[in-house]
Amino acid sequence: MPGLIIFAAQGPAKRLKAVALGLGLALTALTIRHWSSTFTYGYPPCSDCVADFAQFYAGAKLIWQDPSNLYSYAHQVAIQKALDPRIADSTQPFAYPPFMALIIMPLGWLPFPWSFASMTLINAGLLWLVLRLLIRKLDLNQNQTEWLLLATFCNFGVHHVFLQGQTSIIVLACLTAFMFAVLDSRQVAAGWWGAFLLFKPQLVAVPMIVLAFRRLWKALFLAGAMTVALCALSVLLVGLAGITEYFQLLKFYATSESGFGSYPERMHNLRALVQYYIPFSHAHYGWLAFVIPIAALTMWINALDRGLGQTSAYLWIANFAAAMLLTPHLYPHDLALVIVPSAFMLRLCPAPVPWFVAALLILVGVLPVASYVAPVRTPPLIPVILLLAHVASVWQIRKLANSSSSSSGIGARSDLPNPSANAPRA
Repeated sequence: MPGLIIFAAQGPAKRLKAVALGLGLALTALTIRHWSSTFTYGYPPCSDCVADFAQFYAGAKLIWQDPSNLYSYAHQVAIQKALDPRIADSTQPFAYPPFMALIIMPLGWLPFPWSFASMTLINAGLLWLVLRLLIRKLDLNQNQTEWLLLATFCNFGVHHVFLQGQTSIIVLACLTAFMFAVLDSRQVAAGWWGAFLLFKPQLVAVPMIVLAFRRLWKALFLAGAMTVALCALSVLLVGLAGITEYFQLLKFYATSESGFGSYPERMHNLRALVQYYIPFSHAHYGWLAFVIPIAALTMWINALDRGLGQTSAYLWIANFAAAMLLTPHLYPHDLALVIVPSAFMLRLCPAPVPWFVAALLILVGVLPVASYVAPVRTPPLIPVILLLAHVASVWQIRKLANSSSSSSGIGARSDLPNPSANAPRA
């Protein structure tokens, strides 16, 4: 009888794998078409879109040639127009801290096509490393690994990173390294990776919450010291006038409804959810009504997990969901971050993975396509799914805490394999 049940369950799973493979191949064809056009001509084949990599290329060239004008919009537009003559006077500027421009400066030494190809290779290598770490350190079995790879193959965010030349896989790699450093109790590495995430300032909040509420003081101090050093380096690179222009750009993003590449209707965070239902003039109140309890719950579960000594998969599902919900900017390419909570969700599943769990992971991966193909603006569903994942994970952590406190003579439990076993040092 158990064998018949497993055989029956494998029917939908096999069909779902075929569907996932087909979706992944369709996204790959789209990615190759856009990527090849950007490599050959400097811009994608569609008339109303540009390659995000142009902003990084402009930043890499300016930090080398004229660092004081790194955030001069006129200088950035001039470089981008040389790559794509279709660009109007309003395009997406380089909005990363100056030290990030210094890191990617070698890309500005190359012709644009080879610089774009180099970014693709960097992203591919980091994606392979992240998947390898997750499979190895979470001890995923063959069935779980297959679904993780298929979910990644169907993840529009991953494809979007490659066709746009974005940095979200670099963010994914840093957050993954940070997470495993925390799990392995390697505070120096945790502090290093937490500080380096400053190149994407809107995602720093949750890593700092993790360090503070798990009382990893050495890591928190190191992260703070490195943050000060990176800020000082940034001022030295572009000067006070350049830093002022950078903060003016950040102020624009924080106070404007849209523009300069900031379009909430294409986002998948709390901001997108709130601004869909509430006019922009009042949306910040609704946004805070979500942000404050989610941030408070994230603080609580990290403090609770520290007290129990657990390394809970639910904790990191909640942490990654919170990071994506709280950030004020979360575009389709940023949804590459769902790879990590997907891996933890698969780790919690019995073998074989239930088909409906795999279907959910694939659905989350392809849902962002709707905002591009729907004839009218559609409600953002990804933040709703992330909210449900966060709340469900908090509930499970609370249950684990109650069961642990009510069990006498039983030590702290863990729903993950030993995190320090066979752990490569970051």
